[in-house]
Amino acid sequence: MQASNCSCSKPIRLSACGCDVVAPLVMLHRTRTPQHLFRSARHPGRARHARRNPTVAGSDPEPQPYRSLDKRQLGLRSEAEAPYRSLRVVLFGFQVLSAGVAFVIGSTQLVSALANAPRHLPLQEVAQGLAIDAAGIGIFGWLLKRDLDARDKQIARMTREEDLGSLQIELANKKTLRLAQLRQFVRIVIVAGTSQQVQDALEKAEEFREPLEERGVMVIPLPIFEDSNAEKDKQNQLIDKDLRWKATALRQGDWASWFQIQMKTANKKPEKGLYISLRMDGRVRGSGTGSPPWDRLAVALPPVSGPGAWGGLLDGFDGSV
Repeated sequence: MQASNCSCSKPIRLSACGCDVVAPLVMLHRTRTPQHLFRSARHPGRARHARRNPTVAGSDPEPQPYRSLDKRQLGLRSEAEAPYRSLRVVLFGFQVLSAGVAFVIGSTQLVSALANAPRHLPLQEVAQGLAIDAAGIGIFGWLLKRDLDARDKQIARMTREEDLGSLQIELANKKTLRLAQLRQFVRIVIVAGTSQQVQDALEKAEEFREPLEERGVMVIPLPIFEDSNAEKDKQNQLIDKDLRWKATALRQGDWASWFQIQMKTANKKPEKGLYISLRMDGRVRGSGTGSPPWDRLAVALPPVSGPGAWGGLLDGFDGSV
């Protein structure tokens, strides 16, 4: 994906793939919309021919190059989200080690006091010191474990978000790309369920389509739970006016596998359908069962341009819906 034009010589992106530097979880500036992704095909027939013939100039038969974050970059992003956690881990770990050493020394003093050895410390003083050391080990050990568990959960969450970002979609202009390549440009809402559940959610969304489009919301219908292929094909048909409104999920087996893992982790069932709402930086804003709260999204999210649009320091903090 080509870098968008902006006033800065080196744009900073939150989770931009292929970038060796991971910015803090605030966007310092907004990059412009990638027009080459949302450019409509002038000749639909030629676009269809281009998909069949990869040698045609200007065709996009395969997803554009994308490189997910490696372990080191995930670690940097984790530190950006929780900048003081590493410091706390070091401090708490040092306190646990210090209290542990003191407890061992106090244990030898306790043995000396019980054995009535020469020059032994008073038993009451030794017992008090051991109690303080034991309390320090317990308290700082718990604090250390809490931070380590939070870091593990954070890494697992970011790994799931990167796996989601690697899934393929197709825009209405027949361009094929990874979901992560739309980060910082649109707010993705994924609607998964049966064909009927997805269709009902899309019909509800049409009522709020104009304000949602102003807020950069792009819907990805995902009828992955049973039903006929004919219904799926009908829902996946895109027209030119859907270019910034709706995209088609490709290789739906990969999408279904990702959702199965999430349902197993969260102990959720798809009886009423599922939805996932993403922030502009690719992080999960919210998820749940049933239809997405289109009315709340249309009110709570800021526009992506024009009056009321956020810019600068608060970019990316775009609501909890």
